[in-house]
Amino acid sequence: MRYGTVKQFDHGSSYGFITDEQNHKSYFVFYTAIKEKGFKHLEVGQKVKYQLAQGKNGLQCVNVYLTDSQERR
Repeated sequence: MRYGTVKQFDHGSSYGFITDEQNHKSYFVFYTAIKEKGFKHLEVGQKVKYQLAQGKNGLQCVNVYLTDSQERR
């Protein structure tokens, strides 16, 4: 798993970007990649863990979890 910080998330469009804490690159994230229960959205500045996978336009975040969440899978 990789770790990063939510750089941007548009609640209306349900997508945003996560900045990787190791290489400081930003990767696209769509709300369906969020693996938390309930309403799937992210807030700027939240710490997350995730994986990268090849998407239509390059690498994107998948299997996104809040790092401060009590429910980790």
